[in-house]
Amino acid sequence: MVSVIVPSYNHAAFLKERIDSILNQTFHDFELIILDDCSPDNSRQIIEQYRNNPHVSHIVINEQNSGSTIKQWTKGINLAKGEYIWIAESDDVAEPTLLQTLYNNMTRNQGVVLSYCQSYNIDAQGDVVGDWEEYTRRYEPELFSRDFVMEGPEFIERCFLIKNFIPNTSAVLFRKDAFIEAGCMDGNVGYITDWLCWLKILTRGKVAFTTQKLNRFRRHLKPNVLTKKEQGHTVYKEPHIEMRKAFARYIKKSQLPLSKKIYSRNKRFLIRNHLEQTHFLFQHKRFLKGIEYCVRCLKYIF
Repeated sequence: MVSVIVPSYNHAAFLKERIDSILNQTFHDFELIILDDCSPDNSRQIIEQYRNNPHVSHIVINEQNSGSTIKQWTKGINLAKGEYIWIAESDDVAEPTLLQTLYNNMTRNQGVVLSYCQSYNIDAQGDVVGDWEEYTRRYEPELFSRDFVMEGPEFIERCFLIKNFIPNTSAVLFRKDAFIEAGCMDGNVGYITDWLCWLKILTRGKVAFTTQKLNRFRRHLKPNVLTKKEQGHTVYKEPHIEMRKAFARYIKKSQLPLSKKIYSRNKRFLIRNHLEQTHFLFQHKRFLKGIEYCVRCLKYIF
């Protein structure tokens, strides 16, 4: 069985379309867990309309905002009865065959712990405005032009340390036991917590990818954490540094395939991110903080 978790916050305008796209899946062996994080809009009224649906196993509405995506994920996974988890973000939309396709790719290939698909971009009105092909192919033009199954550690070492090649959580189906065994419930590095989570899960087995665009990722045209910090030619890298440090600690403790190669490559990215952060801080005349990051960088070089 698949446990579908919808962590919702302030997305009343998109909730009905989202939940209906889950209930209309061609794959039927799933439970639906809806979690609302104390939304100030009328999300609660929309959610309550689905309480008696036979697929809905839990509706949990927080009386106080948790302020944490990973807390909501963890709450849902603790409630989940399924062997597989689909985190379906509350403002995205799924094609009817998404779950069946990801499930087939997961179960027909032994050892797969994470299965995902290519995504469309949609705007606030639900119109397709692009896709993520360029994002995924920029570093690996051949790899992402076809469906593939690959050992997770190889995928990490080859390209996943460069950036998060899974731009949207809603495109992913993963094994619950891999999530728990990898310690994903303990990681929280802000808006890139999902990247750290995928890296950890991918150390536990294989990844399956399909070029089919079965997920519709809604992009909102407003400043986010990254764009507020991004100025000049150098991007603010502190969240990436914290994520890579957390992953380095995880890898150092593990005895998994390619651990040494992954650790070494991650260290090179840590050095690069420290230098980028130093440059960013110097650009903004925060010299003492910039020197601090430069000194921190030395421990990864020597």
